[in-house]
Amino acid sequence: MTGLKRGTVSLSPHDSKWAEQAQKTIGVLRTVFGGSAADLQHIGSTAIEGIQAKPIIDIAVGVCSMEGLPLKALEAAGFQERHNRFSSDLLYVLETEDQVRTHQIHILIFDSLQWHNYVDFRDYMNAFPEKAAEYEALKQRLAAECDNVQTSYTDGKQEYMKKTLAQAREYARSKKETGNQRED
Repeated sequence: MTGLKRGTVSLSPHDSKWAEQAQKTIGVLRTVFGGSAADLQHIGSTAIEGIQAKPIIDIAVGVCSMEGLPLKALEAAGFQERHNRFSSDLLYVLETEDQVRTHQIHILIFDSLQWHNYVDFRDYMNAFPEKAAEYEALKQRLAAECDNVQTSYTDGKQEYMKKTLAQAREYARSKKETGNQRED
């Protein structure tokens, strides 16, 4: 199942269909963005193998410039602009009329720190299943404690994310130095 009522917190078992849905959405976004997208990546917890996640597909659209983006075409494709409380990056979502969010599209500068945070975190979690299990346990605990308040759940992950992003960046740096880049 994909989708979660806006503002709620619920985790679902990992679903292999998430990757298929992400690739389908990336195809749509490639058409919308054309040459203005340098790269598109499936990110977030649904891109981490084997862990429970909020069933919302996150896609990062890396662009070279935030000027002249095809935002009207993105809206025509059904995506709606939303506020991103953690970043100045643009956030667009696919959401049903009854506010069930299925996709979040993060538009940001390609090769920026935030781009690397998204991609490096995903790659690190997938490379180290014990770290992914640790992250899943945190997510489960926070989901149980947050009383279905999205901001409490997200805020509860901040310290862990700060620490783990440093580890993920170091992992990505070491992979570059050894020439062993992951191919997506």
